[in-house]
Amino acid sequence: MKIAISTSKGGLDDTIAPVFGRCPTFTLVSVDEKSKSIADSEILPNPAARAGGGAGPLAAQTILDTDSTSVITGNCGPNAMAVLMQANISIYSASGTVKKAVEDFLAGKLSPIDAPSTPPHFGMGRRFRGGFGGGRRFRGGGP
Repeated sequence: MKIAISTSKGGLDDTIAPVFGRCPTFTLVSVDEKSKSIADSEILPNPAARAGGGAGPLAAQTILDTDSTSVITGNCGPNAMAVLMQANISIYSASGTVKKAVEDFLAGKLSPIDAPSTPPHFGMGRRFRGGFGGGRRFRGGGP
């Protein structure tokens, strides 16, 4: 079994990133199913971390390509969640270190995330274009 964890720098001693789609790295943990212990881990840079838009689905696709069966993260947005759930990847919420979260996961102590805590959006690339004064020059003073 392989678990993907959203992380800041990566590794078993790193902390879990509070977001999924724009986390800097994923720590991929392979678990020995017989002994229920960590067998191996690797760090994978998240190509969606600096994406202008669509970070959630891009990060989710990255996880699909790793053959992970579960994700542990601080929070997962609706667009990423839809991709992961469609692929039957379980999503769990945790904080603290990667190693502790994996141990809690194996002990059945983590809470599944089955609904996003944020509404759908279209990435950080959208900006308000009106500017100050709706496109008119501000001249100060009164009318």
